[in-house]
Amino acid sequence: MQIFRNVWVLFLGLSIIVTSQTTARCDDFDFESLQSDILKTIDQVRPAVVRISGGSAFSGVIVSADGHVLSAAHAITPGKRYQITLPDGRRFRGVGKGTNSKADCALVKILDPGDDLPYAPMGDSSSLVPNQPCVGLSYPGGQRAGSEPVVRFGRFISISRSRGMLQTSVLMEPGDSGGPVFDLNGCVIGIRSRIGRSMDQNYEVPVDVYREFWSELNREKSFIRSGSDALEQGVRYAAVRQRRGNGEGNGLAILSVSDGSLASKAGLNRNDIILRVYGRRLQSMSDLREALEEAWDDGVESIKVQVKRSNESLDLEIDFGEASEVAPKVALPENDRPAVPAPQGFRELNGLAGQLADLESKLDDACITITSEFGEDESRTITGTRIRGTRWVVSKDSVVGQNPTAEVDGDSFPLNIVERDTENDLVLLEAPDVQSVGIDLDAVISETFVGTFLLTPDDDGAGLVSVVGSSTFRSQKESRRAVLGVVPSTYEDNQGAHLDEVNDDGAAKRAGLLVGDVVTKMDDTIIRTQNDMRRFLSQVGPDAVVMTTLRRDDEELTKRVKLESNSSRASHVADRMDKSSRRVGFREVFPHDADLKPSDCGGPLFDLTGEFVGLNIARYSRVRSFALPASELKEFVQQAASKASSTNE
Repeated sequence: MQIFRNVWVLFLGLSIIVTSQTTARCDDFDFESLQSDILKTIDQVRPAVVRISGGSAFSGVIVSADGHVLSAAHAITPGKRYQITLPDGRRFRGVGKGTNSKADCALVKILDPGDDLPYAPMGDSSSLVPNQPCVGLSYPGGQRAGSEPVVRFGRFISISRSRGMLQTSVLMEPGDSGGPVFDLNGCVIGIRSRIGRSMDQNYEVPVDVYREFWSELNREKSFIRSGSDALEQGVRYAAVRQRRGNGEGNGLAILSVSDGSLASKAGLNRNDIILRVYGRRLQSMSDLREALEEAWDDGVESIKVQVKRSNESLDLEIDFGEASEVAPKVALPENDRPAVPAPQGFRELNGLAGQLADLESKLDDACITITSEFGEDESRTITGTRIRGTRWVVSKDSVVGQNPTAEVDGDSFPLNIVERDTENDLVLLEAPDVQSVGIDLDAVISETFVGTFLLTPDDDGAGLVSVVGSSTFRSQKESRRAVLGVVPSTYEDNQGAHLDEVNDDGAAKRAGLLVGDVVTKMDDTIIRTQNDMRRFLSQVGPDAVVMTTLRRDDEELTKRVKLESNSSRASHVADRMDKSSRRVGFREVFPHDADLKPSDCGGPLFDLTGEFVGLNIARYSRVRSFALPASELKEFVQQAASKASSTNE
């Protein structure tokens, strides 16, 4: 898949959309104009989006020719050195400047910017309107295409009153922190900060915050904006909450204190209970904020804090002086807040797939639901893609077991397994009859632009709209191993794997396995020894679901066990979602930002002309679904069909 930046080529590509018989034009909403604006914006701003490395990796955006880089405070330390990598591969040294962790704003300064540094202007976040389109470019963790930032599309939803954050539908996950969100004029409107559980809960620091504290951000230190920052923000990641059941009915317990914070410098420790601040006895967080604001308004340089530590009462002092010192004035970048057209929102962006109902209804016949057997008592369902003019159906190999059947319009029929491609996780199936609907492999296109709209049809729903996130890349296998969470031993005379230990928080425990159980079969694999169990686990994917047969006393039981990875548990909210069990290790994929369910994988992916561009192969993360390019699928089908034909002769 080639990615071009030439605007004239983009125009020619878009003219195909306008003249196609399956053009996706609606009376009240012009997809073609929106598509053109998105592609132009990406081409304009991408050179300024950078990857910042320094222990961990995150994102940022250059906003001046002098090398000012906006990022997020939770990723930056004042005075720390960082490596700044541009999409063109150039690397620069940078230093962390000012941070404010309550607002989550931070600045990094490139030390030797040179004369040709790309940058994007800061826009005006106060003028945003609901449903205004926007794009995000950043560097999420995990697998992606080299130094190229990943693109996502969405809309501005609102400003969060409680935190002053922008809320957008532009998807975000770890690694994106500090990355920019742009309006379609190519101006930075926000910097990526945090997420919630819902896919629409993506929060950005308004760019106006950076403008307001530009001078403070250009100093090499953390700063506070108000008295309440001294403990809420000034502690830097310190969490304080109302303490319950402490015997006194009041006070706030400190859960953590960050090094270098005002509270740390004052001697406050984790597990201290704050009883009084500035003479005010604390009953709640509101009391704490009011006491700190009162002290701030009174202009005091330090305040007394009474804390309880174990059984001892201590009086400590928090110094406002250094943190509240006025920063020397620093001029904003010359290109700040350029003149641009008035912002416009489109209600159609809230439910974008509904605008493509006519096109989706023409394409969803290419989808087919496949059910197959895994063990004696479990069946799994996955989407398949029908190939028009043939009996062929293609799907995701790791989710197609034995005796597959397909269902179309309520009618069920068997499918014959023709060929499996474990490298690309593809399986070719044969239906009883030639199909009059499906994708046309002879019309496969060879190029798709980053930022191009895509449509995943759904024969039971409205489908999903997404955009191409980056150019294609090879998805490497990862050292992730399936873990059951037990300590096994061989039972008696090779009669199974005895569970000597069952981890309290492991997959086996959650599935109801107990110490003393003897596992005799996992899926279709007979387990006679502990090595049989270990060998089986080494061959299945992490997060796979395994039907496990066991003996408990004199009873034979079957348990459905969802394995987990030997890598870190899903501690971040971005990981608390269903992903594909097999989601890496493909020869060539491209990412897009559709909110796919794992069962949607195996289905087709189209552009807005109705042309087949790829097959959804994995839900990789909160932000990214992976698709195999149409050319990969075409090659597999041709080779498998040729092999099958030779075998039958």
